[in-house]
Amino acid sequence: MFHALLAFCLFAAVSGGAVELTAESFDDAIAGKNAFIKFFAPWCGHCKAMKPAWDQLGDEFAGSNSVLVGDVDCTVHADLCQKHGVSGYPTLKYWKDGSPEPYNGGRDLSTLTKFVEDTLQALCLVADPKDCSEKEKAFIASMNAKPDTVASQLVRLEGMKASKTTPALKQWINQRINILKQLTEAPKGDL
Repeated sequence: MFHALLAFCLFAAVSGGAVELTAESFDDAIAGKNAFIKFFAPWCGHCKAMKPAWDQLGDEFAGSNSVLVGDVDCTVHADLCQKHGVSGYPTLKYWKDGSPEPYNGGRDLSTLTKFVEDTLQALCLVADPKDCSEKEKAFIASMNAKPDTVASQLVRLEGMKASKTTPALKQWINQRINILKQLTEAPKGDL
């Protein structure tokens, strides 16, 4: 079990895109995260059309502490698809706090991204950092120590956001932007 989970984590860390899930890896992969899963068949025309946007969505959230974007090939894992009530392709479902729900929204990248950001992503809150990673907490402390650099750091990172980077670096850029926006929007003395 440990070796399978380690292999899954290494695969997810280097591959980017949506994480390919199997009957064996599914439960461990979504444990402790909110998940957005596409159940598909490789021969399905709608699935093929959606693949580029879905893979980009997977790249966008590949380094996320709170969200997993995954794929399940129902021609290979029919039992898993049947277990989750999949009867057509592609079927999108999301798990928030462990409960599965059908997704019936738009399937373009901007709509999918907005859904993940608004519904599934758990952001680090500067005012209540209990859900922040140690790395985020250290960044908050460093920015609180240098409040005069917050605005320039935000401009710099916003510029980096559009550049081609690894999924892990893109996620870290987004995490820092989230923190810096909170620091610039909060009235002085509130944080």
